[in-house]
Amino acid sequence: MRRKSKDIDPLKELLKEQGTFSPSEGFSLRLKNAVLISYRFSYSKRYRKQERFGKWIIGILATCSLLIFVDLKPSASVLEVVFPVLSLAIGLFILILMFDKNSAFKS
Repeated sequence: MRRKSKDIDPLKELLKEQGTFSPSEGFSLRLKNAVLISYRFSYSKRYRKQERFGKWIIGILATCSLLIFVDLKPSASVLEVVFPVLSLAIGLFILILMFDKNSAFKS
């Protein structure tokens, strides 16, 4: 049967292994690393909702700025410069997202 990640407590396992009466230097170093790792994990979970909300706000602002740009009725020469640059930026953004998700699976 598979154990859930909530059931695994690295601090509890370290205390069982080393005991509570005479900690060594290696134990204190591993204890400090376990505390830092657990803090980083809870920090990333806590602020995920705010990050998503911020990305939605940025997307809405970018869409509004594009609508204002279209409403200004730019000339054809301006469009010949803006659309390739915008396409390049969107393509690079998609590539960065793909590489980021790919690297998340490897680690």
